[in-house]
Parts: sequence; C-alpha cells; structure tokens
Amino acid sequence: MPERFDGEEDRRRSPRFSCGGRAEINCLPSTGVIVSGRLHDLSLHGCRVEITRPIDCGARAEIIVHVKAASFRALGTVKVTRGRSDAGVEFVQLSAGGKEKLEELMAELARSQALLNRLKCERRERDEEAFRRELEEGRLHAGRLSERFPFLQTILSSEKSEYKAKTEQAKSSGENCRVATLPLIVKIDLFG
Repeated sequence: MPERFDGEEDRRRSPRFSCGGRAEINCLPSTGVIVSGRLHDLSLHGCRVEITRPIDCGARAEIIVHVKAASFRALGTVKVTRGRSDAGVEFVQLSAGGKEKLEELMAELARSQALLNRLKCERRERDEEAFRRELEEGRLHAGRLSERFPFLQTILSSEKSEYKAKTEQAKSSGENCRVATLPLIVKIDLFG
C-alpha cells in the first residue's frame, strides 16, 4: 500500500508496498564499507531502508536487496534521508534478470496486499454485522423488560423527554454546553 512521509506529496511513479527483508548498500566510489539495513518498503523504482549508519543524501550506491528467497542488485541514488537511520533509495539501473526478479516480487506483494485488504474488509463487515445483531438483541431485551415491568416505560420516556427539552433549550439559547446523556443502566429496587 503506498505510503508518504508527513507533509510530502507522493511523487512516486509506481506503488510502494510494505515488506520485510534486508539491504546492503555500498556507496560509490567504494571505500569497502557496506551499510546494512532492514527493508521497510519496496517499489519498482526504489525502496526505503532502515540503516545502521548514516548515508549522505545524493550518494550513488550499489544496493543488494534480499526479500524472502529472492535477491537482486541495483545501482541507485539516495534520494531521501530521515535522521540517521532511514534512507530512500531510487533504483537507477538494474540488470535484465534483476528487473525481472523485482517485477515478480512486486506482483507477489500486490497480490498479498490485495488479499490482506479483502480479509480486512470481510472482517470489518463481520464486525458490523455482529454489532447489528447485538444491538437488535439489546432492543429485544429492553422490549421484554418493558413488557414485564411496565413502570420502566414511564421512567425512561420521562427521562427522554427531559433530555430532549434540555437539548432544545441549549440549542435555542446558542449556548455551547453539554447536556447529561441518558443513563445506560437504570437501577431498579424490586424489593423496596
């Protein structure tokens, strides 16, 4: 799922997906120091890596990306740095085999994201349906209690009328005040 840093417009040419993996970055010209890091997200044109040591913005680098059993090598440019531990790398050049592996990986990540979104949607729908059922059951219980104890109807309707009157009074006077809400539980002393 595409994501942005706060306050920045999304200038990406392709969707970026969250994923786990590792990356090894060798700044060019090489000094022999390889900066390793944890991959956070990936797109056809770049990635975001949590790095173990800072890298200069604008640095050209060779990057090796490892996700699951796949890995590929690319030449890139560090486009964005966030603090000392986050770097956004744009892929500038990939081999034909590297590009093919990256495309396969992106297709798999897109399928996984679509499946995850569908599961979330189905869960949300199930949760909404369960809530509706509980609400209906609550209404049934309240209706049964009202039938069994008729005085509850008069108590609840008088409190409801009082609540409406206070709300209307606050609206008409233009006051910005809170009106106490109806109690969720009505205490009944059956033995008093």
